Amino acid sequence: MTKAEPPTSTTTTTVAEEDVGTALSEVPPKTEDMKASSRAGKSYRHTFAVHTKLAPSPLSKEAPPESYRGFVNLGMLLLFGNNVRLIIENYQKYGILISLPGSKVSNEDWILTGLAHLLVPLNVILSYQLERWAMKRAIGHRKRLSELSPLASSHGRTNGHTNGNNDEKDPKQVLKDLNKVETSIRRTQKIFGWLHALNVIVILAWTSYMSYYKIFHPFMSITCLMNGTIQFLKMTSYSLTNHDLRAGFIYDLPLEKFQHTRRVHDAASNTFVSHQEVYEYEVNYPNNITFKDMAYFWFAPTLCYQPSYPRSTVFRKSFFLKRIFEALTCLGMMYFLIEQYATPTLQNSVRAFDQLAFGTMLERVLKLSTTSVLIWLLMFYTFFHATFNAMAELLYFGDRGFYLAWWNAGSVGRYWALWNRPVYIFFKRHIYLPMITAGASPLLASFVIFTFSAIMHEILIGLPTHLIYGYAFAGMFFQIPLIALTRPLEKWRGTGTGLGNMIFWVSFTILGQPACALLYYYHWTKRHIDDGSVVPVSAT
Repeated sequence: MTKAEPPTSTTTTTVAEEDVGTALSEVPPKTEDMKASSRAGKSYRHTFAVHTKLAPSPLSKEAPPESYRGFVNLGMLLLFGNNVRLIIENYQKYGILISLPGSKVSNEDWILTGLAHLLVPLNVILSYQLERWAMKRAIGHRKRLSELSPLASSHGRTNGHTNGNNDEKDPKQVLKDLNKVETSIRRTQKIFGWLHALNVIVILAWTSYMSYYKIFHPFMSITCLMNGTIQFLKMTSYSLTNHDLRAGFIYDLPLEKFQHTRRVHDAASNTFVSHQEVYEYEVNYPNNITFKDMAYFWFAPTLCYQPSYPRSTVFRKSFFLKRIFEALTCLGMMYFLIEQYATPTLQNSVRAFDQLAFGTMLERVLKLSTTSVLIWLLMFYTFFHATFNAMAELLYFGDRGFYLAWWNAGSVGRYWALWNRPVYIFFKRHIYLPMITAGASPLLASFVIFTFSAIMHEILIGLPTHLIYGYAFAGMFFQIPLIALTRPLEKWRGTGTGLGNMIFWVSFTILGQPACALLYYYHWTKRHIDDGSVVPVSAT
């Protein structure tokens, strides 16, 4: 037998490098390998290089994207702990303040609210009937135009000379009859336009009158006004859309005539959302003027009328029931937060307002902001997600884009375009685009929209509280300078900028809503403190 040759230096170096690579590998070596290396007498080399490349700290700006899920979990844990502390503190101070929902509403308010809601459908039926009458007139006008237009064109080609046929009408008489028909068309369009305008004004005026003069409880008044406002906007869209469809039907206009409107629509859509193809209606005028069509639009979760909508094909019972359960749960949570947390904070702020104690007033605003933002988020989820999706599922309504990712908005303008899509699309379709196509500037169109929106906010808040002080109007109207302030930030730092998003959250949910709520509650308390409507909450 020959003796084994001792290992050379080259072999020893290779083995040592392999051992070091195994020990410092990102994947930990197996325990068996480490034990075998130890038994073999192989040791760790202290000269191995551990700093081998340029690397920034994970929190540095130049570092690659990193997940901060741990910090999110920590923030949620701190928020949960703080809210638990507030719950304990609130219970120790006031006990249980929850009462049966509706127990503080008088029987008279229940009756008057029901009466206000029941009479609104009469105006909806009247809108449908007006369109039925207008449709019959449009059919007659179209028939008369189809009879006269060929005669007028043929007389124009022959330069007014007759061919000796006694049945041929006089060219001048044909043109005269044609002018009469066109005059009748314009007059009819104006008459029905004004009748529709009067009808929608009555809808809003009726609910406003009942809310301000007859119904005392603010919540009952708000439900009445919300119903009236929704139907006001719906019937406005119904009349304006059918006005244009009726004109296209009478003159038999081809689709190419509306290409310029499509281009403007696409350009406006590209401002905040991705490009979408214009939907082709499956039902043409006048086949859409039916009571079934009106009833569907009446309950559909949209403010913009169309002869047809994208429709889903399957009713998902479990999806529908989940949304109903979510809506009822969120409503209960909202009621709990209002009664148990918001009301004591509001009542305890009245003395600070009387004494002009600005430090205490600021503390109350910040304390109320936590509760108000939770109530506002629950309100958003209740209506824009749970309720609207339940209605859409029941009606097979296919377009469920009731909101987009507004919580990531990098500017105030982007927020208003994303959070309440039904209202935003209504304003764009019926105010913004008509003004732009008529030659108005985008700035003027936006100013008109925000002014109208500010007036509607004052109606929806000032009338139910019986306080027409302009706080809601000012809060909405001054969104214009906030938009002008945050839009350059978005251009400077990019879409979804964190700085612009923080400005949005601070201005809207911390300083805006709580301050407005405190102002309205203060004036409400000072007005009704002597009639027993306001019962102070005493600490236990």
